[in-house]
Amino acid sequence: KGEVFSLPINLHTINQFFNKTFSPSEAKIFIEKLGNKMISEPKNFEEQALKMIGSDLYEAFFKGYTQKQWGKDPKELPSWILKRLPVRFTYDDNYYNHKFQGMPTNGYTTLVENLLDHKNIMVHLNSEQGSASGNFSHTFYSGPLDKYFNYQLGRLEYRTLDFERNYDKGDFQGAAVINYCEETVPFTRITEHKFFSPWEKFESTVYFREFSRACGESDEPYYPVHLTGSNHIYEGYKQLAAKEANTTFVGRLGTYRYLDMDQTIREALDTAQNWPDVTKNSK
Repeated sequence: KGEVFSLPINLHTINQFFNKTFSPSEAKIFIEKLGNKMISEPKNFEEQALKMIGSDLYEAFFKGYTQKQWGKDPKELPSWILKRLPVRFTYDDNYYNHKFQGMPTNGYTTLVENLLDHKNIMVHLNSEQGSASGNFSHTFYSGPLDKYFNYQLGRLEYRTLDFERNYDKGDFQGAAVINYCEETVPFTRITEHKFFSPWEKFESTVYFREFSRACGESDEPYYPVHLTGSNHIYEGYKQLAAKEANTTFVGRLGTYRYLDMDQTIREALDTAQNWPDVTKNSK
């Protein structure tokens, strides 16, 4: 509605939105009173939001954005999607709570290139998916779970993204990411990448408008869509994966889970370290 607020929700957001000057303890009491006490165990995204922050903040910052991002009514989505997001009663507006945070100095592309540039690693592009019991002693599969099994149980639902590239002089929005929470705005957010590396200086800028939509057969899958209730197709693939010999399913697509980048990297490191043959096979 023509205003800009600090996100994730923090003390500044609360004071901005309600035109208050709360202290941390006052803000916490205020938000607790806004929460719906009638909801004891939230069954979906909307109930989780109403219980946690009340209807005003939910409708301003989450309802429309969620409908655009997932293409679903928030009542259809599980509560854990919202539980990921922090609500703070200080002026800390960081997304993560981790002690150490940062972007790779030269971006993720260079990071991955350097990881793959190792004498024990060979990269084969445009290759057919191999059988673990055939050419390999073990497969770590990070592609779409349903694709691995040739969609024999049907296709899992994903969301994909379209990026609209734009250029400007100077700074365009003054921040790395600004979310557009209203459903009437067709895109979900604008990302201006120069602000991920503030130590670098540029006279020009590039920014992307991000549009979320249903993933078609030829699209790049980004986000697994989980709904409240059971997902029979996913449960079927999960059972098939558990029976697959010499294969470990990893990553957001391989395990059909919504994972942030920090979680994905943590799990990859843990999987490699815990794999029993990793030391033996490294020669």
